Amino acid sequence: MDFCIEDTRKKPIPKLKELIKDGLITLEQVTDWLRTIYEIRFFEEKVFELLGQNIIKGASHLYAGEEAVAVGAIAAIERGDVIGSTHRGHGHCGAIGNKYADSEDDRQNHWNQMMAELMGKETGYCKGRGGSMHIADVDKCNNLGSTGIVGGNQPSAVGAALAEKYKKTGKVVLSFFGDGSTNCGSFHESMNMASALTIPLVAIIENNLYGMSIPFSASEVEGTLSASNIQDIAERAYAYNIPAMIVDGQDVVAVYLAVHSAVKWARADNQMTLIEAKTYRWYGHSRSDPRAYRTKAEDKAWHDRDPIIVLSKKLLEDKLCDQNQLDQIKDRAFQTIEAATKFGMDSPWPNPADLTDDVYVDESYPPELIDSERATSAKVMEATDAFNTALASSTAKTKKEATEQAKAKIKTQYGMDVMTIGQAVSAAQAEEMRADENVIVIGEDVGLYGGAYQATRGLLAEFGTTRVIDTAISEAAIAGAAVGAALRGLRPVAEIMYVDFVTIAMDQLVHVGAYNRYMFGGKAKVPMVLRTEGGVGRCIAAHHSESLEAWLMHPPGLFVVMPSTPYDAKGLLKAAIRSDNPVVFIEHKATYGQLGPVPEGDYIIPLGVADVKKPGTDVTIVSYSRMAMWSLEAAKVLADRHGIDAEVIDVRTLKPLDIETVAESVRKTGRLVTVSEGFGTCGAGREITGQFMEYRFEDGSRGFDYLDAAPVNLAAADCPPPMSEPLELASIPSVDRIVEAVRTIL
Repeated sequence: MDFCIEDTRKKPIPKLKELIKDGLITLEQVTDWLRTIYEIRFFEEKVFELLGQNIIKGASHLYAGEEAVAVGAIAAIERGDVIGSTHRGHGHCGAIGNKYADSEDDRQNHWNQMMAELMGKETGYCKGRGGSMHIADVDKCNNLGSTGIVGGNQPSAVGAALAEKYKKTGKVVLSFFGDGSTNCGSFHESMNMASALTIPLVAIIENNLYGMSIPFSASEVEGTLSASNIQDIAERAYAYNIPAMIVDGQDVVAVYLAVHSAVKWARADNQMTLIEAKTYRWYGHSRSDPRAYRTKAEDKAWHDRDPIIVLSKKLLEDKLCDQNQLDQIKDRAFQTIEAATKFGMDSPWPNPADLTDDVYVDESYPPELIDSERATSAKVMEATDAFNTALASSTAKTKKEATEQAKAKIKTQYGMDVMTIGQAVSAAQAEEMRADENVIVIGEDVGLYGGAYQATRGLLAEFGTTRVIDTAISEAAIAGAAVGAALRGLRPVAEIMYVDFVTIAMDQLVHVGAYNRYMFGGKAKVPMVLRTEGGVGRCIAAHHSESLEAWLMHPPGLFVVMPSTPYDAKGLLKAAIRSDNPVVFIEHKATYGQLGPVPEGDYIIPLGVADVKKPGTDVTIVSYSRMAMWSLEAAKVLADRHGIDAEVIDVRTLKPLDIETVAESVRKTGRLVTVSEGFGTCGAGREITGQFMEYRFEDGSRGFDYLDAAPVNLAAADCPPPMSEPLELASIPSVDRIVEAVRTIL
């Protein structure tokens, strides 16, 4: 389909009295638009004043001058529709809050909470945790939240629109963002994905001509360059084969009509639209910006078309209001903001004792489930030994025949199926998708191809393209879309092909996903899983072989899970999908073919509970993923050749970490060795050791008190993973190195 760009500025805008006569709008709505514009304006003027007095602290990016965009666009949607906001989001939050106000008290309370939030008070929308750049009422107003990262809010809006389409709600998503963000990679990834998926999204570019100090296209000021070689950002719609409109962003009526049309298309046909609103910010990028990049003549020309002047003139010309009525609207708005300011000033500060509340959704498991899982795990380890013994003693002519015979023996003896880790991962996703229609899978090559390592094999055939969604190579958009979909009620499982590529998606995963609940006052949940794989073993060098779990352990808000067996992979992934927290689930590329017994029926493995894979008395070896298996091999060598009884703990979940199990083990053995395939500097092993050293037992003693030797942290060499097989093997801990480390500390 071929689309064109409609420049609505070239056509006359219908008069207000005509639109009212036709029943499209009412006079009450129009006067409320003016009141909201005034409220936003007075709010911003007050914020500027309070910033100067250091009553409001931090950065604040004011929306004054652009009010017609937020007010007109939000007037064109229904309650229940969704918006996504930006660092310059006071106008969006202000307008959407008014939309949900059913009384004057509601309206006043809305502005009270906005002002209190900017002052960092407990009564703010986000309890003072978000402030100016992250102001949003995310629960009542269907606001996805705002982000301080330019372009950071676009991918989540795509995911939200995908969720509304999938659920068939008929709801539409408005995504607001500035001209500066359209030069970011997230813009292209998001618009391309939205276009390809045909979702109900209206992307609204608030082109205020300047991205901080650089003009988007041109400036008369000497020394300025430009951010782009085009004047109309709407031209970029051609690249995505979507319709676009250019509107006068100073005219609330023009904005309303454009967005009204776009929303209608989105609701009826899932047709996204790009709208470029030409507007202007009265203040600089922030309060410290001297605006040296623009001229006084330019400033005056835009101020002459102030959204307040434009709308007031329309009301007067059509004799819908007289000047006295307009003055009353202005005075009422002024009093609202004055009252909000007093409310903020009088509000209490947050209690520092609550500092870490709402980083995670609280999750707990019944003690009987934990005890039952431990018993099951022990049985699985017994079955694993039996399988390996049967395989080793088989007289079959081929490896395949021997494997099938061993599988049959385990099935008969233990009632367990033997499968690979890859099959276990696929089975976990399939079972959860059958149990919950809100579980979807999204990512590169997850559908027809079945995933780069066949971990989504068979899902497309069973669940179809609405639930197993192949995407372009767009890691930021994949992760961000998963966040947005999760915020709107789905449980997405997003696959990033290699953990190395998560680096491209970290903004979405951390800033938009992991921080979301805390930043917006504990109101949101982000129940998503980001599946990926890491580790060496295939000789594919540094950009496809890293173990970056320590990076992902660092930011608050994320769970990090790394399985070592098919049993663990299936049970942990099922638990991760059911979790209300964002979970990064990392498989090891060299273990997808690893065979092991898996119990029949539905089961989960509680997140944050370690597994004692082998009990022992002389030394505690703590590991995870493939290194847990190598630690077991080392423990066997230590026992058979050296008479050393090692206890092997597989933490399984690196965050939250079950340090209690580790501590109790080391209290018994007196020695600790951690084994990780990640880099040693600031690595997982050092974190485990550090937490153990600080662990406080019930008698007040610390972990340090029970050590009979200095802990040893085995990790990858301090170099990027090499390609050559001998070097690759040398770069990570080996069974021999684990054995030698244990012998040394004993």
